[in-house]
Amino acid sequence: MQIEDAKTSNRTLVRQAVLDCASQILAEEGPQALSMRKLSQKLGASTIVLYTYFKDKPEILNELYLEGFERLRADLEAVPSGTDAMEYVMQLGRAYRKSAVRNPTYYQIMFSRCVPGFTPPLPSLQKSKASFEILVNGVQRCIDAQLVVPGDAREIAEVLWGTLHGIISLELFGYLGPSRMGEARLEQAIQTIKAGLTRHIA
Repeated sequence: MQIEDAKTSNRTLVRQAVLDCASQILAEEGPQALSMRKLSQKLGASTIVLYTYFKDKPEILNELYLEGFERLRADLEAVPSGTDAMEYVMQLGRAYRKSAVRNPTYYQIMFSRCVPGFTPPLPSLQKSKASFEILVNGVQRCIDAQLVVPGDAREIAEVLWGTLHGIISLELFGYLGPSRMGEARLEQAIQTIKAGLTRHIA
């Protein structure tokens, strides 16, 4: 989308075009290539026009950060809760990987601090936790249904999340080979964690 005539463009659409372009630059050229000048060139607009929508590059990165977590939250909320609490948690793990694979650039901004100097502000960090609460609530359902050993739902969710995040990161950075290998490793991790959580349930 060209934004040469910013005054007549829909502000929401223009902002989204800028974010899409920034995400593309990060994916194709790496974090060092992202700049307001590069964005303005890609979008066919002057940097002055670009600054009417975003005050600086950190603001753009923060919007990408928030957008990434919004996509993750939406993907997790789309998982049917069903009647089997344990299966629901396992499906959340699978949905988490699929969301990351579909949005690898966003995922890197969310978790890897791939752009030097960018740190999400506190309000954004707080908003990012909404997706994690979905997992915490799912684990609590398992505890309430006596499907796993009693424990703190948040602590258990952190272990599950950390394990899956590590495997997904290895996949995205090319350490696990083809996509099917990443999927297989994640499934193995899910089943291993499940076995550990249910080992002492009668």
